[in-house]
Amino acid sequence: MLFFMFGIIVSSKIKFHKIFGLDINFSLLAIFGPVVDAFLPTPATIFTILGARALQILTGITKSTSIISWLMYIPILFASCYFGRLVKRSEDPFKYLIVTPVICIALFVLHPIGAQVWYFSLYWLIPIVVAVVSGTIDYRLHDIPKIYLYSLGATFIDHCVGSVMFLYAFNIPAIYWNMAIPLVIIERALFAGGVTLLYLFLRKAIPPLREVYVLELVTIPEAIPESIPRE
Repeated sequence: MLFFMFGIIVSSKIKFHKIFGLDINFSLLAIFGPVVDAFLPTPATIFTILGARALQILTGITKSTSIISWLMYIPILFASCYFGRLVKRSEDPFKYLIVTPVICIALFVLHPIGAQVWYFSLYWLIPIVVAVVSGTIDYRLHDIPKIYLYSLGATFIDHCVGSVMFLYAFNIPAIYWNMAIPLVIIERALFAGGVTLLYLFLRKAIPPLREVYVLELVTIPEAIPESIPRE
């Protein structure tokens, strides 16, 4: 758990491009964050992600300028729980996983600005489709394509929760949402590739690392096994 908390803090400091309409940057956390719940129990994931944010603010690593500063990791938390539930092959995961994007779509189109660019929220049908067909692709696709689809769904969960949060907090003008439309799919596809590679790496790397004495204090469950058919 400490390993992932440290990874969250470090990855959040490696910045990418800015979010349209805001003076806020995406970071490597968009790639590191979604894999956490694949290796930790969900309660530990919640503690790790939110605890890392609280630790950053309380120690001065990150300055807290508003309530949004405390809520910045909420999108990553939702994305991590989505990805974790899929790769852990929880029973009928779509029953739970479609709730978040459905609510985000509704909140987006109900906002006066969101209503002007309602079509932007169509991107969030992607995690719904991935969740619904997960029972089929889990044993019909090879490991890497399957994990990539799960990663893509998770990055769009991050996207939809973050978009709605920033829309209501900052009233980002419609022009910026329109500007972002052609770039979103490229951005999310690249992030999904990063999540896939990181997950596959950690799945192989964690068991050997647990044999190292110095890492015995780090509580990390065994890597997720290769996919098996659902009953």
